Amino acid sequence: MIKEWQEKLQIPHWVITTERIDPEQVMYGGEDYFIGISIDWDNLSGVIYHDIDLTEEAIIHELLHIRYSTENEDWINDTTKQYIHSKYKY
Repeated sequence: MIKEWQEKLQIPHWVITTERIDPEQVMYGGEDYFIGISIDWDNLSGVIYHDIDLTEEAIIHELLHIRYSTENEDWINDTTKQYIHSKYKY
């Protein structure tokens, strides 16, 4: 699924991996779970860290941080919803 969305978002040359982390490694600020991406711009790679199973929505969200790195979190959230909505619209 990651490769599929990399193609759609025009970032197929990036190396994206995932790593499940122990919830005890995370300092939660009111959240129930953690999903985040660490981006290495020099090597065009990223690691999606997560303490719950990744959904398609979560993958899209994290990849949007690469594709549209200058956009704020609200924009990323809205755009993620648009992608999900358009996918299941048919």
